[in-house]
Amino acid sequence: MNFFKKLFSAKSEKNQNETDQETPFKEIVSTEYFDERYDEDFIKPEMLEGCLKMIEGFAVANKLDRKVESPINHPLNLDQAVEDGFGFELYCKALNLGKTDSAMMLAYAFSDFLIKRYGFKLFHDKKPEYPLRGMTLKYDREGMLLSLYPFEYAVKVLNYEARFEDLVIRLESNLKSLPEVDDVLKQFLNPNKG
Repeated sequence: MNFFKKLFSAKSEKNQNETDQETPFKEIVSTEYFDERYDEDFIKPEMLEGCLKMIEGFAVANKLDRKVESPINHPLNLDQAVEDGFGFELYCKALNLGKTDSAMMLAYAFSDFLIKRYGFKLFHDKKPEYPLRGMTLKYDREGMLLSLYPFEYAVKVLNYEARFEDLVIRLESNLKSLPEVDDVLKQFLNPNKG
């Protein structure tokens, strides 16, 4: 069985009065359900190379010094591409690329960073809950899965509603507190026992 913990889709922040005794996951699904719904995906090397060249080209065109020298797709560099200079979206527009294209480039670049840094895997969701969630990243720790939606998040970043670095900070905090599968099962099966 797989256990999903969707950490980054909820808009409400945890109230100080809430306890950690609450169920920290969204759903329990069978392996069959997971395999039917998700196909593992990979970022094509030439696609990633193009995305990274666009981000690098933006920095050069704006005469920006990278926030982090390497990798180019570090979250601080991606945030810089959106926030500094004339903005990555406008840069893409000047090259006859739309907002969807600029969001996809940022999503691929950010996904590659998370895959290499934390061991996420990229999946295509055949039945996404929301339109922008067809592209999903999963982090698996012995059956406990964290889900991220890089395209949806990139759109939020382009709309100045979020930052890539903030997501990484939340991710690192949540990875440290990810519960064990046995503890989640016990809590799920016996919700009234502490």
